[in-house]
Amino acid sequence: MAGGGAMRSRITRTGRVLEDTFFKQAKAKGYVARSAFKLQEIQQKHKLISPGGAVLDLGCHPGAWLQVACESLGPTKRGGRVIGVDIQETRRPDKFCDDRVEIVQADARELGPEFWALHCPGGVDVVLSDMCHFTLGNSVADAFKSLDLARTAWGIATGGDNAASAEEQLELPWGAPGRGVLKPGGSLVMKILQGTGTQEFAAELRRDFTKVAWHRCKATRSESKEIFLLGLKRK
Repeated sequence: MAGGGAMRSRITRTGRVLEDTFFKQAKAKGYVARSAFKLQEIQQKHKLISPGGAVLDLGCHPGAWLQVACESLGPTKRGGRVIGVDIQETRRPDKFCDDRVEIVQADARELGPEFWALHCPGGVDVVLSDMCHFTLGNSVADAFKSLDLARTAWGIATGGDNAASAEEQLELPWGAPGRGVLKPGGSLVMKILQGTGTQEFAAELRRDFTKVAWHRCKATRSESKEIFLLGLKRK
């Protein structure tokens, strides 16, 4: 399991041209991966990250989303912070990132309430998840695994259906224990490979968010089943 920028797969000639175009643009601008344009597109449309806000980036390797998130915080005088978590060692990119970016090498699925209380003591305004497994080429299995990681992100953000047991619940300043790191009014972005169960999962999110939306990015290859599921304005 790793961030989306780490995954490679076979693509068609048309897809290769598209990928090469975004790859070249990313390199020219100083982004470490083409996935930066996906978060930029989502941010431009939904304005999730506000200047001075707090962002949690799950599956942050190789760091493109860290770059876009830190950019979106505005100048350093505005404050804010970005916490990146990835199972792979991830170096903080030199461009677009500053001291507001903290990276932790860990498996997000194994982190307990104590970790989140330490690293997100005041909660966060946005939770991003670009987590993915290396694909197997089996669309059913790949979709199932992506959904499992999305549920992990949901659980970290709101408690979801993966809320900690009573004796391990996380208490944060704004309410009941076990409610996750995402502040009321905050948003959640999760990468998913479309397949069985994705629509049902979106329906489950509606209990936690005022609006649930799908977003397919222009930088996504035409044959890919990748899509982003957004939970907007946490209740």
